[in-house]
Amino acid sequence: MGATNCPETPRQKMIQMMYLVYTAMLALNVSADILNAFIVVDDTLQTSTRNATHQNSNDYNWFEQQKLLLGEAKIHDAYVSAQSLKKQTNEMVSYIENLKKDLIMYVDGDTLVEVKGPDGKKTKVAATVATMKSKENFDKPSDYMINKGHGKELKNKILAYKKNILKMVKAADRERLSKAIGLDVEQKYNKEGATQTWEEHNFDHIIAAAAITLLNKEVGEVRNAESLILNYLKQSISADDFKFDHVEGRAIPKSQIVFSGDSYEADIIVAAYDTKSTPEVYYKTGVDTLTEEQLGGATKLEGENGLVKLKLGAGGLGEMKYAGLIKVIGPNGEPKYYGFKDKYMVMKPSATIAADKMNVLYAGINNPISVSGPSNNMSVSFPGCSVSGSSGKYNVSVPVSMIGKTVNATVSMDGRSMGSTVFRVKKVPNPRAVLGAGIRGGKRAKGELLANPVIRATMGEDFAYDLKWGVSSFRVIFVSKGMEDPAMACQGGALSEAVKAKIQRSPANTVIYFTDIKASSEAGTRTLDEFSVRIR
Repeated sequence: MGATNCPETPRQKMIQMMYLVYTAMLALNVSADILNAFIVVDDTLQTSTRNATHQNSNDYNWFEQQKLLLGEAKIHDAYVSAQSLKKQTNEMVSYIENLKKDLIMYVDGDTLVEVKGPDGKKTKVAATVATMKSKENFDKPSDYMINKGHGKELKNKILAYKKNILKMVKAADRERLSKAIGLDVEQKYNKEGATQTWEEHNFDHIIAAAAITLLNKEVGEVRNAESLILNYLKQSISADDFKFDHVEGRAIPKSQIVFSGDSYEADIIVAAYDTKSTPEVYYKTGVDTLTEEQLGGATKLEGENGLVKLKLGAGGLGEMKYAGLIKVIGPNGEPKYYGFKDKYMVMKPSATIAADKMNVLYAGINNPISVSGPSNNMSVSFPGCSVSGSSGKYNVSVPVSMIGKTVNATVSMDGRSMGSTVFRVKKVPNPRAVLGAGIRGGKRAKGELLANPVIRATMGEDFAYDLKWGVSSFRVIFVSKGMEDPAMACQGGALSEAVKAKIQRSPANTVIYFTDIKASSEAGTRTLDEFSVRIR
């Protein structure tokens, strides 16, 4: 059922006032002040449109709620119309937005402009009335909208949109709502004795700033039309004649996790309730059910507008439960009772942060971290570090610049701190270079050396991370009878054929030095300590 009248809304009055200002400005020479005025008007229009869009979104959500409360059959016609209205309105707005972009492209040659951000860096954003390069251009807007026919096309789409959404209204209410909606694009205008169409009146020989502002005005009027039809459809849903075929009590807690010292809160409602009649609600803690005979020992809750709120203290710890009854008056005037129950957990605010490998964070590599707490829905913060992962398992990467410093890691949930731990940041230690299976120092047979012809870099058993190193190069120096031969370079980790041959030829007591050893991993490239062996 529609409203008995539909007065002009404050938003419509504001739009009309701004449109009069805009029309008056067109009669003046285009100056910087006038262009700035268009920017102000355009910003105000877009702000108003955003507010209307947000309110309309809330109204669509209201339909979804009524579908759950009253049942789809009860609101079917209004619900289907609302969904159609949403689709048609979004398509209409999308068309105008694309038309606006095309017009800006036609006038400026680009839909993007370069602006400076707060950090001083330049970036490209969508052009607006404020940022257009040729906002004072007279010729191109008129050519695009009039000569190329886009103004007439816009008019026809607005006519079709208005006609379609008025079909959602009862015949008796269409004329009234048609006037309230506006979008009057069929009217003719007189200018100096000549008749003008809507598109000629609005887009013929006007500056680009005015044309874009007008298109934004049309977007606002479309959203306003959407709002009026939505309100009409909402009013067409009446709960007065609804016959409840199934009614149940329901407890809707805000959270089933409550921290010691806080309060448990829940909404207690009848699933399809009447806002004109608030039910009586009784509850008792520590029980699974509550009967009519037990009401004398129960607590009564007060409410309003059909809604009763329950708030319980959370002084103890562990699982808590409660049950209750909702008393409503049936169609025959007799009271009816509907039961409800729920339980919740009370716990102390706490969380545990543990390093999966050891109680430090190493710079330059991924540190696996586990976080445990009452829920996986927690936020983890390691200031100055990069964090990836979820559900209690994370990798923390610490920059090298933080070596020697500490990181105060915190865990929070729903804005509440759950705990913190201070980690020390250390440099990944250098690996140890060895020959083959672990040869490093001592007297060695030639055969043993040649059977282990690879330099390896290993972190040792006391380093818990699985960090792999690869040797990229090293040098070998042979010293025999006090005489040092020139260094022999090797690429990769393997002994070169020349080095192997040299080992074969060298006499006993020759000392072989492995030096300038380069090894790399995700922690970076390091030069490892040299070592030597003596041929036996």
